[in-house]
Amino acid sequence: MKTSKEPLLLYVHIPKTGGTSFTQAIVEHCPNMVYYFQVANKPDLLRQTLKQADALCGHLPFGLHHTTTRPCQYVTMLRDPVDQIASFFYFKYKNINYLESYNPYLTFEEFLNNSYFDPEYVNVQTRFLSGELGSMTPNLSLATRNLKQQVSFAGITELYAESQFLFMKTMGWEPKVYSKKNANDNRPPKTELTSDIIDLILRKNASDVELYYVARQLLLKKIYTLSHVYREELRLYRRNCCWKSEDELGYY
Repeated sequence: MKTSKEPLLLYVHIPKTGGTSFTQAIVEHCPNMVYYFQVANKPDLLRQTLKQADALCGHLPFGLHHTTTRPCQYVTMLRDPVDQIASFFYFKYKNINYLESYNPYLTFEEFLNNSYFDPEYVNVQTRFLSGELGSMTPNLSLATRNLKQQVSFAGITELYAESQFLFMKTMGWEPKVYSKKNANDNRPPKTELTSDIIDLILRKNASDVELYYVARQLLLKKIYTLSHVYREELRLYRRNCCWKSEDELGYY
């Protein structure tokens, strides 16, 4: 157990960004890790957790560091908003194992245009990093500033192997390959989405599009400034990773 003077790792797990898989490294290295859902609605337990835990992981908003005098270290993952929204749809409504919302007749276009879509899904990445989960017009400038100045490491789902590797290096952990968790195997590729559908997602999630671009550029800078030794380590790590990156960066 860490003392109150040691940094608390806060993993802002934005839904459908590959966070369930990403969390495996934290669980292994932080024996006193607590899931946010266990303490979210229990103020006394949350305060005690912020004092004593190694890490707090889950769908937690940015801002919990304001409720403790203990130093905190934020990490997170972001994802291409088009892929993220598609993942929401296919996981929740086309997943036979998710019977409470499974709907074989609901189309993607109906999902995007339904009245519940905007309050639940629009700009959700910006909401999490601005700390404004309940807002459909979250503060992009605030989220961007938090990302650049307060988040120790931000990975990208499309560069998953690179993100896992660099996250563990950032934490001082030996890089280890972890398996996929909670992935949507039934989801068709992005290339099968129509241009109208993609345009609609991009319009509705303009803040997330911009925030994702910033996060991606920050990660690419980390990758391309790696030393020769670390770049070779990453090349070997990527070769063994079960979650292949969607982008070919050419660093190997």
